[in-house]
Amino acid sequence: MQKNSQGENEMVMKKCWKILVALLLASQSFAAMHGLATKFGEVILSGMYPGMVYSMKKERKLPYTVINNASERAEVEVTIAKPTSSQLKENYEEIPDITWVKVFPAHFTLEQGEEMDCDLIISIPEEEQFTNRHFQAMVKTQLAAKPYSPGVSLAFSYSSRIRFSTGPRPESIIQEYREKIMEALQIKIEPLSFFIDEKIVPGKKTRLDGRKNNTVQVINRSRENFSFKFSVPSRIKDYGIVTEYEPVPAEVKVTIKKKKMKVKPRSISDIVMEIAIPDKEEFYGKNYAFVVVGKLMGFDIPIELFSRVYFRTEEKK
Repeated sequence: MQKNSQGENEMVMKKCWKILVALLLASQSFAAMHGLATKFGEVILSGMYPGMVYSMKKERKLPYTVINNASERAEVEVTIAKPTSSQLKENYEEIPDITWVKVFPAHFTLEQGEEMDCDLIISIPEEEQFTNRHFQAMVKTQLAAKPYSPGVSLAFSYSSRIRFSTGPRPESIIQEYREKIMEALQIKIEPLSFFIDEKIVPGKKTRLDGRKNNTVQVINRSRENFSFKFSVPSRIKDYGIVTEYEPVPAEVKVTIKKKKMKVKPRSISDIVMEIAIPDKEEFYGKNYAFVVVGKLMGFDIPIELFSRVYFRTEEKK
């Protein structure tokens, strides 16, 4: 009798699993949720003040972009929630009120392959108790529930963190913030290590402009405009220079022709440079290196990209 009862229970469980799997496969939410994506999963801000209102899209140039990679239209909803204990990051506390963060638009339709840039608006009450604190909220992206839909409704969603500080950012996450920013912005200086093929002749000026000689480039894969300020630092030991090369001496002049540059969306821009080496015996037969640093303007902490440039000079004839 006990064996029959156990067998019946197993059959019931198998049927339940089959029904659940069928619901999952038939659910438009399940299929489309696997086709939704965002450009990045986390936002980290600092230096914010109670009583102020901040737009992620307009002021920080960091829209929360939702992409529909599914094969059908998707009704999308983006909401704000408090983090669970497992979602809450160290040094942060849950946001006291989810109305501090608003999403525009919060409900929209995306056709196959379409994107939507949502703006996250953060407003902090003007109260002294909220100064010098670190808050976290969750941005939830999911398919919007369809009204009057029959049967079981299954809501699949995923969450992204947004962290902000009303004071200095915790030091432990500054590098994490840089990495998240760069991942989100889709902008690079490439290549990371650039080797000039031909040997440079002392006494002559060598121009790197992408025509006769290749050069370093800014590659912007995003849909945003960015501004850079370029420089060639004198100290380069922290940039991981190859040991066979030495930093260019002060007598060797490296000039960036356009120290400030506005980079257009979905573009590739050459960083035009000129290298001038004196016609002196000590500069022949050398392996030199310098670094081009591009500071990304308009962010609350320094965001820098760089490229290491290596070249050799001709032997003395």
